[in-house]
Amino acid sequence: MEKTELARLIHLFRNGKATTEQRRLLDEYWMNAVHDTSVVDDMSETSRNELKEEIFDCVRERTGIVKTKTRRLIPSVVYKVAASLLIVAAAAVAWYAAPINEKPVYVADTTVEITTNYGERRTVVLPDESSVVLNGNSKLRYTDNWSAEKPREVWIDGEGFFAVQHTKNHQKFIVHTREGLNVEVLGTKFNVKTREYGSEVLLTEGKVKLNVVDKAAPAVYLNPGELATMKENKLSKKVVKDEAYTSWVKSKMVFDKMPLSELAQILHDTHGLNVMFEDEQLQTRKLSGEISSATTEDILLAIAETFNIKVTRTDDNTVTFSQKESKTK
Repeated sequence: MEKTELARLIHLFRNGKATTEQRRLLDEYWMNAVHDTSVVDDMSETSRNELKEEIFDCVRERTGIVKTKTRRLIPSVVYKVAASLLIVAAAAVAWYAAPINEKPVYVADTTVEITTNYGERRTVVLPDESSVVLNGNSKLRYTDNWSAEKPREVWIDGEGFFAVQHTKNHQKFIVHTREGLNVEVLGTKFNVKTREYGSEVLLTEGKVKLNVVDKAAPAVYLNPGELATMKENKLSKKVVKDEAYTSWVKSKMVFDKMPLSELAQILHDTHGLNVMFEDEQLQTRKLSGEISSATTEDILLAIAETFNIKVTRTDDNTVTFSQKESKTK
């Protein structure tokens, strides 16, 4: 492992930001170093003991943990043999023991990208302990090395429910959408959906500020219960029942006079279904109520039973809504 990569991993671990894979790499590197005795194979037992004591003395002095009264002198050949081990040990301990408020060595950001499959929900914990619940067919992107001097930024394509932690220094948290809509908050809870046909933001707690990229229009602020919609570069807002927009987070769906045409779009975006209407009048029929387990099959069954219509699903994920044939006597 290169020294710069080792330093980066140690820095992330010390600040509690190392991923499971990064911690595994550090453990593997350390165990290999511990069991690699090739540098001391030709030493006598006395020289090995002297080297061990000298290493610990150096490390203690470098970190200020213990001040030695007298430095033991050992032959220069021993220093040459132990040089690489001393460098690694001293550098590693310096990384771990340095004060947290000390200016860190620059570490290049690593982009993290998380995606969900159709019908999948996934919770993501961000570097600041904020969380995002991703809906099906969604993508979240961010860097793993957030700085206290810069805004926390994420990019989303799809749908996610954000619970943002407020920081002591009032650090901004910005969500970027594919429609060029930026959602700026300090600490709050809100739902963001951004698809090919537009973006929307539903605020459930706190306050958010919305800005449109490359547009001189003034910022729009949302209060809890307000929904902002952006389509064709036009931003508008209205008061809604937020449960109808956020119930998916709790594995259920609440419908409030939702047209079947709109529900068909949700089935396409989140569950990967292509919905066909044999009778165009079915598109305007509206659905109200709640489905406790919002799986694809549950939704289709609820539609069939509520409207007394025929729902046919094929192997290529095409779903057809049609009127049932009337029974003749």
